[in-house]
Amino acid sequence: MTSSSSAQYVSAGRGKYPLKGPRMAGSVALVSTTRGDRRSSSMTALLDATAEILSEATRIEASLSEISKRSGVNSAMVKYYFGDKEGLFLALLDRDAEAAMRALSELVAMDMPAARKLQIHIQGIINSYQRSPYLNRLIHYVSESANPEISARIARAFIRPMMEAYRSIIAQGVAEGTLQDVDPGLLYYALVGAADHMFFASYSVQTTLGVREITPAIKQRFIDLMSTVFLKGLTP
Repeated sequence: MTSSSSAQYVSAGRGKYPLKGPRMAGSVALVSTTRGDRRSSSMTALLDATAEILSEATRIEASLSEISKRSGVNSAMVKYYFGDKEGLFLALLDRDAEAAMRALSELVAMDMPAARKLQIHIQGIINSYQRSPYLNRLIHYVSESANPEISARIARAFIRPMMEAYRSIIAQGVAEGTLQDVDPGLLYYALVGAADHMFFASYSVQTTLGVREITPAIKQRFIDLMSTVFLKGLTP
């Protein structure tokens, strides 16, 4: 049987049955959908496994064998789906950026006072760094090891949307008389740096807080403190 004729058959149990006309088209679509689902499932498993490994590490280190074992997907699929491990890291950043920046954009568009938006953002960014403590480390790693085009892509995905959001919130707060007219770039460094460090340096909480891990109660205390410091500090 030639390759062209075998394309008109699909396995069904132990036998193969010829497909013609609309039935063939529908079956091919079903096979294509199934393959697409498997591809999506495998890619998600690889991304999830990489995120878990990086969350547990203090450096950006994740071997292909470890990713494969954790995900249950053959390590060769990293090259097939992402090109190489750096491509996998970049895809993970893209996934994180899409979710986080979409939420931030929706927050800015909400009909509420600027100070409340900032308070919600503080809570959101702390939750994000708890879920993905590797985030800033991975951004630095990819930016420093990649070509300028990749670095610019990361800036477009993460930094620019946050700067636009901060400009909007500050401008609204100034108009409402509730926030000082501060440099949004300096606010970015102050807020991101403060929110990230406790999760980036989680090894230090035994010394600083006297606990072995960051509990939900500690995280909420941190959110409350950050909200107080920034909102009172930015009050005119």
